[in-house]
Amino acid sequence: MFDPHTAGRLIANRGDLKRKAVNYARGQDVRLSAELRGKIEKVIVKSQAEFEGAARETLVTLKEAWGSASFNSIGRARYYEWIRDLALELKGQGSLFGYPLVTLYADSLKNLCDGLTNPSHRLHAIIGLNIDALNIIVRRRISGPGSVLERRVAEAFREAYLKMRLRQPSEVAMEHKVADAVRQLDGKREPAVKSPDLKNTGREWPGGVRLTAD
Repeated sequence: MFDPHTAGRLIANRGDLKRKAVNYARGQDVRLSAELRGKIEKVIVKSQAEFEGAARETLVTLKEAWGSASFNSIGRARYYEWIRDLALELKGQGSLFGYPLVTLYADSLKNLCDGLTNPSHRLHAIIGLNIDALNIIVRRRISGPGSVLERRVAEAFREAYLKMRLRQPSEVAMEHKVADAVRQLDGKREPAVKSPDLKNTGREWPGGVRLTAD
């Protein structure tokens, strides 16, 4: 069962992880022995593995929240707020653990959902594609800045935010462009996500908690 107050929380005390690996005393010359370097590398690898596991759990929560937003018209804005908060956590930790693309894609997701209350069907579909793209990066363990393909996907999400949240252009063309970019990222021909129609019905969260508008 997912708890809306705890689900998706990632690794805490990031400063502690840094302090375990690096001496931050100013002006001190740190010369690493082979033994110390090996210990530091083990800490980094372990921390990255912990992040990957936590990120996968968060992405499951994001996908369920996105699906629930399709059916819950009363609490829809609360689901988007939840997605936005989880995306912000992913954004803050992706680069720290060697996943700058997670930070980049999560920033797009945060921007798309920020202050969102009642989106169009196409914008909702693009948010689902954004979550799918994050999942692809984590599942395939694509660390570093990525290739032209990954950056093209990031640009598609940025354009979607600029045009659909700020300027409201042709939503049909924008959805197709984003969907095509994510399909290429995943190496698939079919759409990466099929968005359900937004329904004006209520739905309870798996834990029995119903999100309602304040």
